[in-house]
Amino acid sequence: MTNDTIRVGVLSLQGGVIEHVNMLKKIANVIVKELKSTEQIKVFDPHGMILPGGESTAMAIIAEKDQELFPYLQQLVHSQKIAVWGTCAGSIMLSNQVDHQKKGGQSLIGGLEVQISRNYFGRQINSFETTLTLNLHDDQEEGGASINKMEFEGIFIRAPAILKTLSDKVHIISDFNHTKPDGTEETVIVAVQQDNMLATVFHPELTNDNRFHQYFVDFIIKNNQQQQQQLNIIK
Repeated sequence: MTNDTIRVGVLSLQGGVIEHVNMLKKIANVIVKELKSTEQIKVFDPHGMILPGGESTAMAIIAEKDQELFPYLQQLVHSQKIAVWGTCAGSIMLSNQVDHQKKGGQSLIGGLEVQISRNYFGRQINSFETTLTLNLHDDQEEGGASINKMEFEGIFIRAPAILKTLSDKVHIISDFNHTKPDGTEETVIVAVQQDNMLATVFHPELTNDNRFHQYFVDFIIKNNQQQQQQLNIIK
């Protein structure tokens, strides 16, 4: 895959879709499209997908109108055919374990070996911003993998929190010290990556900084290269 063929879809069921689309349009040689159905995803054939923020249970309910949608996304994600990034509600949909689900639970895509908790920081009125340190993995450097540190403004809106990782395959990109209502502090995980999956519980798309979106585009390229290498081995 070359830069001028990168196709990124944004799942357009509900939530902050257009913000992601606008961010990706600022990156050269990226084709981005809002995708609402299984058929649209098949026709567009994306190299990467973004699962945006919003209301995860509402997204699951809307997705039930297209009964193939979540199973097809599961197939794409679990086979690592595409790279996927979930923000806020999208990170919940990717997670294998979800605390404080609404009664009856909800449909999940799953695959990300983490335990996540919905609305961990409270209601809308408890939304906040804080500066995060991101430890971004860059395995394109000479000599193997390296870590690129980046300061980034984290916007948290009715955000979940990743309580713990469930596998050593999960790399923590960012955590921070959070002061709880009782005044005690805890370390909260807010961004991770595993295989072909990225998850952030905050909203990079609501900033004026598209560096994380650029990181996702680079992540897509690396995942595609790995898929091509595996196909060549099989041949």
